Amino acid sequence: MNISSSYTCRMSDLIRAARDELGITGAELAARLGVTAGAVSQMERSERSGSIRLDTLSRALEAMQLRLRLSMTPVTAYADYTPAAVTDRVNEALDRREPSLALRVISHAADVIASDVDALSAVELADRPSTIKDERWEQLFRAVYGRAISESRRPDWAATSRLPRRWYVSRFPSLQEKAKATTPDYLRALNIYVDANSLSTR
Repeated sequence: MNISSSYTCRMSDLIRAARDELGITGAELAARLGVTAGAVSQMERSERSGSIRLDTLSRALEAMQLRLRLSMTPVTAYADYTPAAVTDRVNEALDRREPSLALRVISHAADVIASDVDALSAVELADRPSTIKDERWEQLFRAVYGRAISESRRPDWAATSRLPRRWYVSRFPSLQEKAKATTPDYLRALNIYVDANSLSTR
């Protein structure tokens, strides 16, 4: 399986993303590395926080028969709105149990991208080395952010899948009631329910 090319540009959640792609559990990776499952969890946390050592990251990837490659990209005014950067920020918000922030990050990034269709290059739009850990949030991100990208430039990762059961983004009953009436059709078709006003950052 050749997935190493997907992991060449950004370091944020590579270990977990690679494990998920290859179907390797944390315990299995731990056995390959000769460490505890807790040590693998710590590696993944330190990678997300940006404090992992490169040799540690490289060793973890090599245990999955992957090679770490580093490259550089220029920082632009839209760097915080690339799919990779938004994915990282949503994962961080969810790690901190801040779903409202995660929703604002997605909505604001989609607004920015929709307002300037040429803000990001095709390479920046396609580069997404990791995904959002919660599948419900992943589908919401794909739908909302992907919709902000013109269809001719929309990358393959933006394809969506319907959730198996109805999901209300908000836990508050009043917002869930609003969501029943105001959820946009493209999200309703995915079994995702969110009050339309909650999607607006304007």
